[in-house]
Amino acid sequence: MKVLKAEDLTIAYGAVVAVKEVNFSVSEGEYVCVVGSNGSGKSSLIKGILGLVPISAGKLEFSIPMENVAYLPQVNLAERDFPATVMEVVMTGTQKKAKRLPFYSKKDVEAAERALDTLHIQDLRNKRIGQLSGGQQQRALLARALCREPKMLILDEPCAGLDPNITQEFYSMLSDLNYTKGITLIMVSHDMDQVKKNAKRVLEINQTLKFDGHVDDWLAFRREEDEI
Repeated sequence: MKVLKAEDLTIAYGAVVAVKEVNFSVSEGEYVCVVGSNGSGKSSLIKGILGLVPISAGKLEFSIPMENVAYLPQVNLAERDFPATVMEVVMTGTQKKAKRLPFYSKKDVEAAERALDTLHIQDLRNKRIGQLSGGQQQRALLARALCREPKMLILDEPCAGLDPNITQEFYSMLSDLNYTKGITLIMVSHDMDQVKKNAKRVLEINQTLKFDGHVDDWLAFRREEDEI
């Protein structure tokens, strides 16, 4: 089943076109990496998909409700004196448009508990988010995203700034979520080694769509491009 389809998708900021006439679809359970150089339009594409920036032209279709789509941005170390605990941050992931803090249901609490269990961070539940390491913070933010019990998870450079060991562990968790829970993953990444190891499909963007296909075919495509 196609969960996302983009047709002639264009995103512009005034006269500056970031993404031009891009066409692709994503099937349920896929693990897709979006790659490209700085300024190629990767983040604009992701923000357009999420509705964070307006689409200038073209069409974007979802076959799942937006409430089943979760987003994990780049790691951004919280202020050291930020008072919220991990559990409080994770709980915010249960919020829907029609709901407002601080009213959480028993179902919300159970969803947060499952997310903490899934990512093995129950021991961090009462710690302040600002006191955690970058890797721990990103786990907590991933748990917040999982509270939505998403069918699709969109990530923008989720391991930027994290050390290699934590990065490998985090990518392993993502692969497990994709494999065991069937969550569709769309991830922007500059880490080519991790793209090679984990992605099944690659979209390469340079304003337009340069490549769309299996990671092995993309590696062959890159070798040919480098030889030109």
